[in-house]
Amino acid sequence: MKWSPAWSTGITLIDEQHQMLFKMSEDYQSALEAGTGQHVYAGLLTSLELYVGTHFRYEEGCMARLVCPAAARNIEAHAHFSETLARFRRRHSETGFVREDAITLMHNIDDWLVKHICSIDVQMKKLVDPA
Repeated sequence: MKWSPAWSTGITLIDEQHQMLFKMSEDYQSALEAGTGQHVYAGLLTSLELYVGTHFRYEEGCMARLVCPAAARNIEAHAHFSETLARFRRRHSETGFVREDAITLMHNIDDWLVKHICSIDVQMKKLVDPA
């Protein structure tokens, strides 16, 4: 899935971080298709954990400052995504790379991109740029 300017929040740093997540998803999907997903899966999980740790906090702060009506839903969605990611990390620690898990994680990320970024996060734009 490719980034589209239609999904902009109007906040440059958030948009750059979202673009990074789209790119991580695209790159990992390519690795899976090339048969090299097992070599980079642990790195993907670590990158996602770092992303979640910094991005979610920053974005939640922006929504709070903007008094965004989607702020509570955003926090709940972030908590759910964080829990999902933690389950994938635990499973990887216990069993190592499982291709089906990697594919499921990619579906979760793509679902996140569509249902979260493209529907919840974009609600900040009208608060940043009310034109």
